[in-house]
Amino acid sequence: MSMRLLGKIGLLCVGSLVVVPAPAQALEFNGGVSVGGIQVGAESRVAVSPFAGWLWRSEGDFRLEVHNMLSIVPGAGVGVYDRTAITLGYTTETTTVSLGPSLAIYSMPVCGAVICDRVVGVAPGGRTQYDWYFADALGVSTSIHVDWAGGSSRVLPGSLVMMLTTGPIWRFEIKSK
Repeated sequence: MSMRLLGKIGLLCVGSLVVVPAPAQALEFNGGVSVGGIQVGAESRVAVSPFAGWLWRSEGDFRLEVHNMLSIVPGAGVGVYDRTAITLGYTTETTTVSLGPSLAIYSMPVCGAVICDRVVGVAPGGRTQYDWYFADALGVSTSIHVDWAGGSSRVLPGSLVMMLTTGPIWRFEIKSK
């Protein structure tokens, strides 16, 4: 990965943290467990992904969110894919849509066209999530992640890691005075 690309990714991450100051109305925590598919190398696998988020909501409909998702990929060799994202979200009474950059740390068994091996590394990427709350604090969350695993690897052609997960979400809100 070139230093120029790393610099642009760093600016994107810092730029996503610069928000017009607004008094926070609420601090919210959410969490759940999603199940979905992860595409690494030439094969798709199932991933079980517990996640947690910490969200700041201002007076408007926008909010800053920090999310962490740990994906456990079962199989012949268990894989771990841990991703943290800082996103900007738009919220209504029952839905939230968020988008932003992410950074993942992984250790995964991966099979390419010819050989299988374990890959370990760090991957910058992006994340979007849609949450729909149908019973006050209970809802359904769907997230899409695309990461660039970089480097040259015979078992990870194309260097892309894609994941789609969905599952229940619970939120806990703390309102400020």
